[in-house]
Amino acid sequence: MKIPANLPYRLLGVVLLWLLIGAARADNLPAAMEDLDDTWRLVSDRNDIQVYMRHRDDSRLKTFRGVTRMTLRDQYALAAVLEDYASYPRWLHFVDGAEEFDRDSPLRRYLRFTTHLPWPLANREAVLQADVVQTPGGPEGGITIYLSNRPELLPPTDRYVRFPEMQGLISVEFLDGDEVELTYQLILDAGGYIPTWLSNILLRDAPYFTLDRLRRIVLRPEYQGQYYPYLDLRGPGRPAISAPE
Repeated sequence: MKIPANLPYRLLGVVLLWLLIGAARADNLPAAMEDLDDTWRLVSDRNDIQVYMRHRDDSRLKTFRGVTRMTLRDQYALAAVLEDYASYPRWLHFVDGAEEFDRDSPLRRYLRFTTHLPWPLANREAVLQADVVQTPGGPEGGITIYLSNRPELLPPTDRYVRFPEMQGLISVEFLDGDEVELTYQLILDAGGYIPTWLSNILLRDAPYFTLDRLRRIVLRPEYQGQYYPYLDLRGPGRPAISAPE
């Protein structure tokens, strides 16, 4: 199908998530992996953000990965952004709502995300479990947030089509100096009706706009100087008595 030349730009990131941004651990991957290709294909490289896809055009499951690097002197700033659910629509492309409705601990939370799609497409929602795992080595390692689909945790609503399948991750690897590498991956079945050509565009552009906005919002003054004791990171907000050696 030919892609319309006047496709609204605001549609290009609806299938997002997050945070929130991934193909999860092998033990969580869906059974229908025959829908996926064996290799990642680079489909976009601009503004120091690389976007890869790993699915057949006609497959039910869609998979993408976005990767970028940036300078981040306050490692806790990223945690501060992720704690600020009201800010998610500002950087998760086309997300219009995010909430935490339960948690077992700061390292395991239960989240609900909603998107708003123009007519005639139905709005989507996702109900997810988020597990935060820090690589041994503290501020010299990295952090990964694993997202797994938990639709049974909340009753369905007629206002949204719930993603029938979603697994993801967003990871932060601390490199030399103050450089970090951000990776955002997602494997999902959008459910309902979205034309194949449109879903491919959304998946190609969602990681680009999400990572581009995240790189900018994490540097805002309100996210600097914060401290979260459940993470072993570097930053000026960390109490001196707890500073890593």
